[in-house]
Amino acid sequence: MKIKDHLRRAVLLFLLPILLCSGFSVPVRAVTDPQDLTSQACLIYNLETDSILYGREIDTSVYPTALVKMTGAMLALEYYADDLDRELTVPAEALSGVFGNTINLVEGEVITVRNLLYATLISGANDAMSVLAYSIAGNVTAFVNMMNQKVQELGCKDTVYTNCTGIHDPNMRTTARDTLRIALYAYTNSNYMAMSSETSHIIPATNKRKERTLNNRNYIVSTQYYTKYYNSLAKGMSSGNTKEGGYCLVTSIRRQGCTYLVVCMNSYFNEEENYVYSYHDCEVLVDWAYNNYNFVSVVDDTTMICEMPVTLSSEVDYVTLLPEHPIEMFLPKDIDIDTAIRLNWILFDDKIEAPIKEGEIAGVMTVKYDDELVASVNLVTKGAVSRSEFLYFLTVIRNLVSSRLFLVGVVAAVILSLLYVFFTAVYREKARRRAERRQRPELRRRR
Repeated sequence: MKIKDHLRRAVLLFLLPILLCSGFSVPVRAVTDPQDLTSQACLIYNLETDSILYGREIDTSVYPTALVKMTGAMLALEYYADDLDRELTVPAEALSGVFGNTINLVEGEVITVRNLLYATLISGANDAMSVLAYSIAGNVTAFVNMMNQKVQELGCKDTVYTNCTGIHDPNMRTTARDTLRIALYAYTNSNYMAMSSETSHIIPATNKRKERTLNNRNYIVSTQYYTKYYNSLAKGMSSGNTKEGGYCLVTSIRRQGCTYLVVCMNSYFNEEENYVYSYHDCEVLVDWAYNNYNFVSVVDDTTMICEMPVTLSSEVDYVTLLPEHPIEMFLPKDIDIDTAIRLNWILFDDKIEAPIKEGEIAGVMTVKYDDELVASVNLVTKGAVSRSEFLYFLTVIRNLVSSRLFLVGVVAAVILSLLYVFFTAVYREKARRRAERRQRPELRRRR
């Protein structure tokens, strides 16, 4: 592998953790914060840019209420992924101690996993969630342990479940940031999103009960109970409330090409107005994002970033480097790109050798928004450059002559030559002396 390939990998390995750490951060904003929010903790997240546009007390501990069912339902959807129409028989143990909102399941009733999930997701039925827990783990305690393990895997360090229904327990807690992580996990499941977005669902008659019609209790996606909270752009995901945890809401809303996930925790119900303010906060956050943010082209893939010297070419001395792809960012509409955005780049070498292919990676460019690293893109060569074979031949010769192996060979040859001359001289001297010794007796006899 070439040295520049090692360098490229090292740079990318260095940048990757920085980029990953920048996710889920609340960016420096150039706009005024949304007003008139009632939730203790809330946030709005843009799915396309993987960023929280605004957050308030997102790491403050709050009660999760019925939002715990997002995790429980996802475990069931994964466990029965290819078998949602499996029939389950309701055990007496699953109904013991269950209270609050239910669909009045009875012992021995045969009902499908799919209908139990609908009951859980759109009706918030505690008995349906409990039956699913028993069918998967054998008991509620084991299932809750699975739920806690799953949220830990999702990176939810501040979430602890003690039951699978959301009934209040002072030891149960979460945060708006953790709830977002769980919502993103659920958002990727098409069955979850489809079921939680249904306005109503009919459970056919079972062996114990007549036909039941379930209406979605998440008022932002359904008009079965109220019309004042309905938003036709909303899909799913969960809502719930307890006296201690207030009113909580998680939903996704797609507006003008942007997908938002909104989390509102511990809002309140105004009795005089007969109004649940978690839905009000959701609308405020989405309107705020729509009115203040837009996609802005930060860099185009035709923009020349820099030039890089070229060797072994008789055609050109430099090659132009461009971004591998354009970068768009979801930024405040009134932003000054020239002052808020800063581009930096690192080249893998101080020059590049021909032949060069068009689009060959030669460096990395980073994008900072208000000094926060938000994106990176490879820098690639514009156009191809052919190699001069004559220059290449000269380079090969030069490299050969200047190489360590060549120098070692030359030194070795010189040493061998000197040794040859030395030993040849020694040999001749010895031969001469031997010849002289043979001649001396002959001279004495002649005398």
